[in-house]
Amino acid sequence: MEDDRKTDRVSGLSRMRLVAGKEFADHLASRRFTLVLLLFLILCSVSLYEGVENYSEKLAAYSDGTAPAQKFLGYPGWMPEKPSLLVVFLNLSSMVASYGPLLAIAIGFDLITRERWSGSLKTLLSRPVFRDEVITGKALGGFAALTLAMSIAVLIALALLLLFAIVPSPAEFGAILVFWLVSLVYLFTFFSVALLASAVVADSGSALVWSLVAIFVFSSVLPIFDGILINAVARTPPEEVDLMSDPHPTEEEWLQYREEEQAYLEHRERIGGFVHLLSPRWNYVELSIAITAPRFSMWINPDPFALRTPHPGEDPLPDLPSLIALIWQPIVAMLALPAIFFGAAYTRFMRMDIR
Repeated sequence: MEDDRKTDRVSGLSRMRLVAGKEFADHLASRRFTLVLLLFLILCSVSLYEGVENYSEKLAAYSDGTAPAQKFLGYPGWMPEKPSLLVVFLNLSSMVASYGPLLAIAIGFDLITRERWSGSLKTLLSRPVFRDEVITGKALGGFAALTLAMSIAVLIALALLLLFAIVPSPAEFGAILVFWLVSLVYLFTFFSVALLASAVVADSGSALVWSLVAIFVFSSVLPIFDGILINAVARTPPEEVDLMSDPHPTEEEWLQYREEEQAYLEHRERIGGFVHLLSPRWNYVELSIAITAPRFSMWINPDPFALRTPHPGEDPLPDLPSLIALIWQPIVAMLALPAIFFGAAYTRFMRMDIR
């Protein structure tokens, strides 16, 4: 019995790999995927080139000692630190955040509707292959295509750095690897949205429309809804101390007002932070900043956007546990959203009537 179960598992994995391999090959042969991938890589390359040039100029100015002293976060005479090449990947993250969802949707919006319309899905399921193997194999094939696209973008960045004679350190290579993984999770989120749309609606055109609507909701509607929800749910702000009628308030009155104001602002931030966590783009940007510019991530508290001002002379470079403690909420949300969307697509496909 145990040998039979092992044989079934091996056979299931083999069939799943076959489905994934077929999907991956279909994506590579698709003109649509090739065109969208080329446009995505061109945009990324332009952004990366600008980022590398900017980094080289800042590094040269720092090395020559010509970087001017600046006033930063209220502290005059703050000297800029040596620039990190990870800022180049922060440039890349802006392109991935803006145009990566289009690439992910181009891969996933017709994975199921196309085969339902052509009748090949019914033929596929008539063979000795289970539905869970089909949907999982299709997801793996799409994820492999996204991995290829993101890997090429990162390799272009490394090639440009080497072209400018800039070699990342082992720690920077580790940060680049983490950035690559986070970017893949972000892209897979929108791929899962498109896969869900493909499983729910009857034709590819409708699936594409609903997938684009999802991008619009996550990028534009949620920020608007954030402000509306905060104003609707947040309690009434504390009454300000009237300096006109009482130009010399007591210390107790002033401290009470400051405490009430602080509690009110924290309440608004908690509401806004919850809405932000529903946005894959916001989570991705937050994690990209934490990976590529950890000092800046310590200054900007993601609960949300509360400024943390370091003391003069303080080195705000965080250690890994401190950084994770600041960004654990975006990490959880980043992993939960694609799991929810893919789980919904998986459930829908398993219950789909294919007659």
